[in-house]
Amino acid sequence: MLATFLIMFREGVEAALIVGIIASYIKQTGRTHLMKAVWMGVILATLLCLALAIILQATSGDFPQQEQELFGGAISVIAVGVLTWMVFWMRRALWFTQ
Repeated sequence: MLATFLIMFREGVEAALIVGIIASYIKQTGRTHLMKAVWMGVILATLLCLALAIILQATSGDFPQQEQELFGGAISVIAVGVLTWMVFWMRRALWFTQ
């Protein structure tokens, strides 16, 4: 139970960090009118995560251990890709604003 809590806490901190970086960028570029879109994205992402959690909870008992680990690995690779893309996007956006 503690391990699950720590993983979820870490993921929450990572999500907050991403939203903070985006909000900071929007504020620094003077595009504060876009903050509504950021918060709508946060709400939409939360709802989609809850829906996916419900679906996975209902079906995860059917996955053997090996497939669960493969699924977790695939999700981790996707997360790394998204975070890497965001870092490069932010760097490019900063370069164009200077």
